[in-house]
Amino acid sequence: MTNAKFPMSNKMNNYHEEYNQEEQRYIEEKPKKSKLRRFFWWFFVLIFLGTAFAIFAFKTGFTFSQISIDFNNGGGKLPVEQPFQSKDPDRLNVLLLGLRGEDDPHGGLLTDSIMLISMKKSTGQVALISIPRDLYVKIPGTEQYEKINFAHAYGEEKKKGGGGIAYSKAIISEVTGLYVDYAVSINHEAFKEIVDAVGGVDVCLDKPFVENKQFTDEIILNLSAGCHHLDGTTALFFVRSRYTTSDFDRMRRQQQVLLAAKDKILSLGVLANPVKIFNLLDILGRNVRTDMGAGEMQNLAGLASGIGGDNVIKKVFDTTLEGLLHSTVADNGAYILLPVAGDYCRNIFEKS
Repeated sequence: MTNAKFPMSNKMNNYHEEYNQEEQRYIEEKPKKSKLRRFFWWFFVLIFLGTAFAIFAFKTGFTFSQISIDFNNGGGKLPVEQPFQSKDPDRLNVLLLGLRGEDDPHGGLLTDSIMLISMKKSTGQVALISIPRDLYVKIPGTEQYEKINFAHAYGEEKKKGGGGIAYSKAIISEVTGLYVDYAVSINHEAFKEIVDAVGGVDVCLDKPFVENKQFTDEIILNLSAGCHHLDGTTALFFVRSRYTTSDFDRMRRQQQVLLAAKDKILSLGVLANPVKIFNLLDILGRNVRTDMGAGEMQNLAGLASGIGGDNVIKKVFDTTLEGLLHSTVADNGAYILLPVAGDYCRNIFEKS
């Protein structure tokens, strides 16, 4: 069978010719349009990222302005100076104060938690030194003796919005023999919100822990031996409880939770989550005060990120043989603690 050939009409030839020309134009223009679309896509991405960065920078700067104390504005010099202590350039000492909060009618400005965080820069070692609130001390600039947890409230009475930190630094410097570079105060509300904002903290117990005396009947803390995940409210009860144990045990739990919170905050999941970061900045702005500037905070965060669990020394001032304190009774019958002379805190890294 022979193949029949059917001649194309001029109209059909013209159609194919126009189609081929149109297809060629499409092929030539497609890369141009793709490049244009990519340009606009990246343009909007950069606009979005730039806006987000600007908002974050503003938010961060605003938070720093809220929490930082400026003694140079509105009130002259510091209400009290630290006693002279030689400053070791290889050490950074930060005082952490835990308060109930200014709005609490029952001693809201008294310090429930007093912890000195001492860092040795050259080795990456860190010492957590907890000081009990019943330690009996002389209030700087007076002849008055009080429990050490009164110093912050007294300082705030002398100079609201910074005096508490100044007086606390002066007293802790005298007690420990260390120059205190900075101080941070945080209230109970901030503690709860920070723990919740990072998704809770994990603690492991060697023995069961029960607190059924300190809080209301509805709040009974009962934790078995083993590991537990604590939300903000439960963690706060855990670090405040002292009726069924002691203030010394409470300080050890505070150190445990602080390290757990540090690990959680510095974890990739928190630092890579802008929502969590913004939440933390909000919490800090409302409930935290410090005499650190933005630069010092960033440097401290950098040092903290390099701290491993093996490099942490935990010390509680207590009444054991090496506890650095002895107990007695004041003239008014109150139970008090007095420091034993020595230079333990200065040499804490050499003793480890």
